[in-house]
Amino acid sequence: MNLVKILLVSAGLSAAALAYAGGHYNYGSPQGFNTPDMGSVAAVKKNAYDDQWVTIRGRLVNYLGHERYEFTDGSATIEVELDDDQNWSHVRKNDLIELHGKVDRDFLSTTIEVSHIIPLEGPGAQQGAAGFGGQWQPGYAQPVPAAAPASAAPAAPAQAPVPAGAPAPAR
Repeated sequence: MNLVKILLVSAGLSAAALAYAGGHYNYGSPQGFNTPDMGSVAAVKKNAYDDQWVTIRGRLVNYLGHERYEFTDGSATIEVELDDDQNWSHVRKNDLIELHGKVDRDFLSTTIEVSHIIPLEGPGAQQGAAGFGGQWQPGYAQPVPAAAPASAAPAAPAQAPVPAGAPAPAR
């Protein structure tokens, strides 16, 4: 009898887990398929559901306090959370960015918990580093500057001409 109860509970939990995973972000899957581009902050505030992954473009315009920033795309503003466990030094105020994160929606407000940011202008966009969005992340190799072409190597110092009949200099 106990075995039957365990099997029924296991089957019920498995079915619930499969149903939950059906419409949500799957960790480790290729990026971009489960992060719909909502188009604008206004669309996120109006249509996004709690725990939905979104991608929007805009600018961080104001620091609101511990890990909280104001993000705008011109249509509206929204509060975003940049977890201080990550390195956000590649992001600057008022630079155009692409933000990827999870919506945190409750009765009074809608915010976004940011997973990563891709700089689209400014020094962060110029880095070309490995990892998401061109920014350097722990665990990824930092970019190595391209080597100078061989033709750019400095020429060997010129030697004084050797007079006719003189012995050749030792090398």
